[in-house]
Amino acid sequence: MNSNEDINGLLARHFAHEGLTPRQQSLLESWIKANEGEYVRLKKLMSASAATPDPAMFDAGAAWRKVEPRLRGSLWSGMRHKAMFIVSVAAALLLIVVLALPYLSGGRGSDMVQYANNGAAEQHILLPDSSEVVLYPEATLAYTGKSADKMRLARLKGKAFFKVKKQHGASFKVETDMMNVLVMGTSFLVDASHEEHAGVYVKTGRVKVTTGRESVVIEKNEKAELIDGRLRTGVIGSPAARFGTDDADVSLVFSNEPLVKVVAEIENHTGIRIDLGSGLDDNFITTRIDGADGDEIVRELAFVCGCRYKTITAGKHYMLYK
Repeated sequence: MNSNEDINGLLARHFAHEGLTPRQQSLLESWIKANEGEYVRLKKLMSASAATPDPAMFDAGAAWRKVEPRLRGSLWSGMRHKAMFIVSVAAALLLIVVLALPYLSGGRGSDMVQYANNGAAEQHILLPDSSEVVLYPEATLAYTGKSADKMRLARLKGKAFFKVKKQHGASFKVETDMMNVLVMGTSFLVDASHEEHAGVYVKTGRVKVTTGRESVVIEKNEKAELIDGRLRTGVIGSPAARFGTDDADVSLVFSNEPLVKVVAEIENHTGIRIDLGSGLDDNFITTRIDGADGDEIVRELAFVCGCRYKTITAGKHYMLYK
């Protein structure tokens, strides 16, 4: 990105709280770092515009007259008409967001950034704290890192997958109309598309799910579903299908490998834990593992090593023994 017009566009979208791609965000942050004083002055001006109580009273010409002296000699010099248009659009968008967010965020204040997916495909979002969100069609999300209890807060309507960036001392909370999810740093799917059957599905880490009267803690490859008004927990039958990956993509080949190494590799790639009983550490096996079905994997290993197995948690935890 070398043109002033590109920077202008990114700044306008940034001040309008529109979503940026990771690459665009990186480029914008590089410009801000190199022009910190300029950015601070612009931010103050935009904040003053966003605080305007009546959208009908906003005067784009007056706003430009305030901005122009500070930008004279900067990267916008000679682009008065284009910059005035950008300021007008950005200010109008800011006013719309400021007026709408108290309603969309449940009255939590105008510092929440809003995202909406009105398309037919999944939308990838990078939050200000660098957490990643996959927003499913017809879903909306309002986010703030400045909630009253100093917690990162996301208000979700619909379905979204979260990959939370861990921050020491700063928890991350997802609120929906049916349940809330509290995490520190993990990845999980929240499906609040249907009020009669909402659910939380953990891919990595651990989360706490609460409703008005219940609270449960679930971890990797576990789920908590709200059925008939009650939270029901269990194991995710097919994590790959639930999180949008293909079991068929998992293919591991072992040639005369120690059994202890084999089970470690399986857990690393599939999340399925297999403990070894006494006397099995010295086994060397040759086999191929296709897919991520726990029952099939442990049966194959038991056959190859000539041992037996038992199920501790279906689809998640097994044991091989003599």
